Amino acid sequence: MQHGFYFDHTLCVKCHACEIACKIWNEVDVGPRWREVVQVSSGRYPDVVAINVSMACMHCGDAPCRTACPVRAITKRAEDGIVVVDQNTCIGCGFCAWACPYNAPQISSLSGKMEKCNFCSTPGKVRPHGMPRACEEICPTGAIKTGALVELATLGRERAAARLAGSAAPSFPALMLDAHARFGGEAQGQDGGAPQRADGGRASAETGGVG
Repeated sequence: MQHGFYFDHTLCVKCHACEIACKIWNEVDVGPRWREVVQVSSGRYPDVVAINVSMACMHCGDAPCRTACPVRAITKRAEDGIVVVDQNTCIGCGFCAWACPYNAPQISSLSGKMEKCNFCSTPGKVRPHGMPRACEEICPTGAIKTGALVELATLGRERAAARLAGSAAPSFPALMLDAHARFGGEAQGQDGGAPQRADGGRASAETGGVG
């Protein structure tokens, strides 16, 4: 079952505690950042909108870093979908860093090898599933949650519904589908796509809305 992160940008105060906890717990050398808080902004002054985002490896379904690695040092674990790097196989070529759109792979100036978020599975410091990752545990506002994606998706829908309760947004349907309760982790129709509504449209299991 794929594991990963849930991040609520409305709760992030950019304190950088998650960055520090990640480095301390996983004993990351000075330089590489397995997790980094960045600010994303849009618009033009004076109408500018900015949000804080805590970024780490996304543990992609089809990880481009794994495809780019010429020595197959990067693998995706079958049991939980976490993307990991074998330090003994890595040659430090940096191809993975060029391929990753999230700047997750970091080249250590000490070892010359690639390193990145491993979902707190550093040898000797492994956190079992069911225990929060270091970044989640330290976050003072609860902006970061970790676990199985089917559970995090439901959490995301619940928080979105709470924020939108009573919203005056035009044409926003007062409907939330808990697809996980009915369909499990992968809601699909008979043809392999998303389940169909009675009107022939497609229900969205991921966003909790309808499409």
